[in-house]
Amino acid sequence: MEIRGARESELEQVVELSCLAFNPDGHERYWQYVRGDSSYRLPQTRVVVVNDQVVSTLRVWERRMRVGTSLVTMGGIGGVCTHPNYQGVGYASALMRDTIDYLRTTGCDLGVLFTIIPEAFYRRLGWTTLPLHGFNVSCNSATCAVDSSEWHVTDFNPETDLDAVAALYDLTNAQQSGTIARTRAYWDMAPSRIREVLPTVVARRDGHIGGYLNYGMYDSGLQTPPTKTAEVREVGYIPNHPEVLEALVSHFLKVCEAQGVEEIGSRFPSQHPFAERLIAKCNSSVTATEYTGMMLYAVSPSVFLRRLIVQWESRIADAEETFPPLTVKLPTLNNQGTALRHNTDGTLQIVPEDTDAVDFGVDLTEADFWQLLFGEIGWEQISSDATVSEEISAFLGVLFPKRDVIFWSPDQY
Repeated sequence: MEIRGARESELEQVVELSCLAFNPDGHERYWQYVRGDSSYRLPQTRVVVVNDQVVSTLRVWERRMRVGTSLVTMGGIGGVCTHPNYQGVGYASALMRDTIDYLRTTGCDLGVLFTIIPEAFYRRLGWTTLPLHGFNVSCNSATCAVDSSEWHVTDFNPETDLDAVAALYDLTNAQQSGTIARTRAYWDMAPSRIREVLPTVVARRDGHIGGYLNYGMYDSGLQTPPTKTAEVREVGYIPNHPEVLEALVSHFLKVCEAQGVEEIGSRFPSQHPFAERLIAKCNSSVTATEYTGMMLYAVSPSVFLRRLIVQWESRIADAEETFPPLTVKLPTLNNQGTALRHNTDGTLQIVPEDTDAVDFGVDLTEADFWQLLFGEIGWEQISSDATVSEEISAFLGVLFPKRDVIFWSPDQY
């Protein structure tokens, strides 16, 4: 058995194995993941080879992801599969462990995957779930909004609109925890197009694009006839211009009415400004949803945490109070303990645990700590159970505010 990066001569086997595992008609799609991705390199396709046959494989997608406002290097893992004749032997587990070493050697801070199989398989290998929150709302056609007098919503044209949309994406998501930093080349890659990253419509005023909306329609459910459902995949708009959102919501509801949509769903929080306006206009029942298929792995925990130092130092500098020198033990990632040291000059350091460090004050699981780092929960939500001093609690409250976390669904990956 060999575990390594694929060779050019083995890619056909990789594609055939992916078709066997996921989609018998996906031959062209899986080749586009390789040939149509300008960032692709052969070592990103990891394989287990037995007697010159690829029996297990996966793909690593290298991206930049925001944790809070910090950009970290992410290795997105997808397409994990094993030939049916070789399952149950441990090849996929061995491949996943080898892939962590690969991520480490390539400088990735964070492993990310989206699983369609039970999470227990990946948990045994040290992966932790980060739940993503969304909502479903019943669509009431009687609440359809009127057109905006300033912003006009039109179909997206990739030939004329893409540069403006790409720039607007960067502006919208510069501070948004969970989002991917999309290079301009990313928008043009075949895999991005396959995953429907391009918007459906844009909002214009005086020839300028101020917002965009990515949505899709599909039939769902076991009922006969099936439920007509609309999915909002992504929204972008000029900050502090809520009238753009009003125009996008109005257009979207008109389309839903015309197509007989009964339910609208999304994998981003209902607190998002677009979602708030949409829900208000639907004026009907809303159901919170939680997607638990996203999993994380800190490749080198101390290195990963150092990537977050700049944003933490900025928060300390902007705080209304000052803090003395102190060292706080952080919850563990991958069973590795670290501490956060605040120096007299206001700088921060990630250091090994030592006896002088103050305990974090709350017994957090690794899953809780991930939510705290991204902002799914804030220190204020757990501080009442903390055993630290008021000064330490105030310090941690500055570092860990609650914020919305969004991983736009087209970014997988």
